[in-house]
Amino acid sequence: MRTYVGDLFADRYAGRTVAFSERLEAPADDVRFPAPVTGELALSGTGRTICLHGQVHAVVGLVCGACLRWFEQPLDVEVSEEFCRRSPDGVPAAPGDQALGPDDFLMPIEPDDTVDLTEVVRQHLILALPIGPRCSPDCRGLCPRCGADRNAGPCGCEIGEIDPRLQVLRGWSAEEEGPPPAGEKRRTRPRPARERRTTDKGE
Repeated sequence: MRTYVGDLFADRYAGRTVAFSERLEAPADDVRFPAPVTGELALSGTGRTICLHGQVHAVVGLVCGACLRWFEQPLDVEVSEEFCRRSPDGVPAAPGDQALGPDDFLMPIEPDDTVDLTEVVRQHLILALPIGPRCSPDCRGLCPRCGADRNAGPCGCEIGEIDPRLQVLRGWSAEEEGPPPAGEKRRTRPRPARERRTTDKGE
C-alpha cells in the first residue's frame, strides 16, 4: 500500500489518517498471516520529514516451540517511522567518503513522493513476533523419548526413565563416599586466583 506525501511538505502542520488493511506475505515457513492486517496510521509533516504513527492489529499463525503444533495469536503493534527525501543525485556515498548524518537513519521517500506503508508495517510486525512461541502457558510439549504430544494424554513412557548413558550415576550419592582416610583431606575445588586475592585482602 503506497500513499502520496508530497502535499505534506508544503504545510508543516498538515496531516491525515490512513486506514490500513492489507494481506502480508509470510516472512518464514513457520509464520503465517491468515487474515488482513488492519489499523489506522497517521501521517504528518515537519517541514523537512514525514512522521508516521499508528497501531495495527494482526492475527499471526505460529508453530509452538514445545509441541510443534500450529496456533494463532493476536498481535497489536505500535508503528512509528520517519521518512525523508533522498539526496538530489540519489546516489549513496561510498563507504568512508563521509560520516553518517541524521537522514541516513530515516526511511527514504520514493522519487514520486510516495511511501510504502505495507513494508513499514511488515517490518514492525516481524520485530514484534515472539522468539519462543507457545500455544499456551501450560503446554506440556513432546515426550523426549517417543515424540508423542503430551497434551493429548500420557504416552506410556515411564516417567522415571533416564538417559541410559547416565544410568551408572543413578544411585550415586556424595554421602556414601564416607570420610577420607586418616591423614588425608577431602579434595576440594580450588578457588580462582582472583577470588583468593579478594578473600585474602578482606581478611
